Amino acid sequence: MESRNPMSEDIDALKRRVDISTAFGWSVVSGLTAIVLREKGETALNDVWRALMTAEQSHRFVDALEKLGIRGGTPAVTAAKYHYFSNSIGGIDMQYIEESPKKVWIRYLPPWGTYPGISALTVPPSVRRTILSTWHPRNGEFLGCPRLGWVATKFVAEGHQYDEGYFMEYDHDLTPQERFRVEHVERTPEFDAAKAPKLDPAVWPEQRVLKGSANYASDYVKHVIEVMVRQFGMHSACHMVATAMKLLAVQFTPSLKALTKVQGNGALALAQTYAAVMGAFKNAPRVQETEPDSAEVSFDTFEPFPFLTSSSMRAAVFAFFEMSVRTLNGHVRIERAFDEKASTERWTLTDTHRWLW
Repeated sequence: MESRNPMSEDIDALKRRVDISTAFGWSVVSGLTAIVLREKGETALNDVWRALMTAEQSHRFVDALEKLGIRGGTPAVTAAKYHYFSNSIGGIDMQYIEESPKKVWIRYLPPWGTYPGISALTVPPSVRRTILSTWHPRNGEFLGCPRLGWVATKFVAEGHQYDEGYFMEYDHDLTPQERFRVEHVERTPEFDAAKAPKLDPAVWPEQRVLKGSANYASDYVKHVIEVMVRQFGMHSACHMVATAMKLLAVQFTPSLKALTKVQGNGALALAQTYAAVMGAFKNAPRVQETEPDSAEVSFDTFEPFPFLTSSSMRAAVFAFFEMSVRTLNGHVRIERAFDEKASTERWTLTDTHRWLW
C-alpha cells in the first residue's frame, strides 16, 4: 500500500487525513504539557507555554498577515482578525466583535483542543493567563504600533464560560508592562455571526482551510518538543515524551484507530492503521505483507517530530505505537529498525499466536 498522492487527494480523503492528524496532534500536545505539569510542576509548565507562544508568534504572525489578507486595517482590527482567523482554521471555535476600529473583542470558546475532555479541569489558572498574556500583548510590537494593548476579561479556568478579551489602541504609547492587563467584565458585547469577518473563499477554499488545520496541529507538536528539549535537556525530554506517548496510546488508541477506517487487528491491519496515522502528517508510508502473519510499514520522513538524529527521541515517539499494539492485540509484537544512512524507519509487526503480556 503506497501513501496518498497529494495532487490527487479528493476532499473526503483530505478530511479523513485532517481528522487523524488533528486528533493525534492535539492529543500529543496536551499529553506532553500534562506530563510536564506532573513531572516538573506548575512553574515549569508556565515556562513551557510562555516559550511556546513566543516561538509560535515569531514563526507565524507577520507572514500570516499576508496569507490571511488582513493587512491595512487598524492595529486592533488586524490583531483581532489574526487570532480569529488563525485559530478558526486550527479548529478552535472563535467569536469576533468589533466595538470600534480601536477596540475589538475576541473569544475562545471551549472545549479546548489542547486539553480535551476532563483534562481541562487539571489546568492551573496561571497557565491560561500565561498563554493569553504572552502572545497577544506583543502584537502591537510586531505591527509597529506601541499604542496597542490587550485586556483579558474572562478565563474558563477561573469559572467563566469562555476565554475572552479585547485589543485596544490607546491614545498614547504603552510601556511593555502596560500592554497587558486583566479587567473582569461581567457583561460584554454579543457576537453576531453575520457581522463577523470572513476569509476570501477564492483564496481560502475548503481544501486550503483543512490543510491549514493539519499544519497548525503539526507545528505545535514539533515546537512543544523543541521547547521541552531546550528547557529540560534531551534526556529528560525524551523520558517525558515516552511517558506521555505510552499513556496516550492506552487512552486514545481506540478512537484514533476508528478514524483510520481500518478494520481488524491482525498484523497487516495494524500496519495499515499506523501507516494511516503517519501518512496523515505528510509522510509517505509503505505497507507490505511480508508473510501471512507478518507485515511491515516503512517511511523515510518522521513528521511532525523533531530531533531526528536523536535515537532516543525516535524511540520515545515510537513508545506510542509500541503500547498501542498491546492495547489492540496481545499476540502481536512490533519491532522497530532505523536505517540511519537511508533515514528510513521500518516497523515490523508479527502475530506470534501466543499471549505476550
